[in-house]
Amino acid sequence: MMKKNQDELLKEMIKQPLSNKKVSIVHLQMVKENRTLYGMKSFTSPAEAIEVVRPLLDMADREMVLVMSLNTKMEPLAVEVAAVGGVSMCSVDIKNIFKHALLNNASYVICFHNHLSGDPEPSCEDQMITNRIRESGKLLGLPLVDHIIAGESGFYSFREHGLIDFNDSNEVA
Repeated sequence: MMKKNQDELLKEMIKQPLSNKKVSIVHLQMVKENRTLYGMKSFTSPAEAIEVVRPLLDMADREMVLVMSLNTKMEPLAVEVAAVGGVSMCSVDIKNIFKHALLNNASYVICFHNHLSGDPEPSCEDQMITNRIRESGKLLGLPLVDHIIAGESGFYSFREHGLIDFNDSNEVA
């Protein structure tokens, strides 16, 4: 009954528009393209988290940013390639990080990206974008658990280095 009333209201609004401006009517739907068995174990360390996505990052010929959405138990729900860049940089649109997580009804996100140089140390740009993602996550109630950079010589975890305080992330602004 509620649906019918909403449909009638929408039709009435279309007949008598308030202005000459057209507004799109959209329908969002998440489509799961594929499922891979990774296990549903909660992550207890950045090393465990990076091992899940390392195959994707290792085969990349360009910098990529991945986002993993997690449920309340810190179990992975889905992984998405949020951005693909060039050989030495990758531009990230913050909206694309969180669009994925919102559609998955996630509680947390972890970001990953690769450095083709092999050195996982973060650049100034990496630090700035991590802060923007962290602050945006706080506003949305989707805390950034970690940002992990993969390189041939290992990985760099912003959380392990004290640059992301997960307790601080849980406080919604």
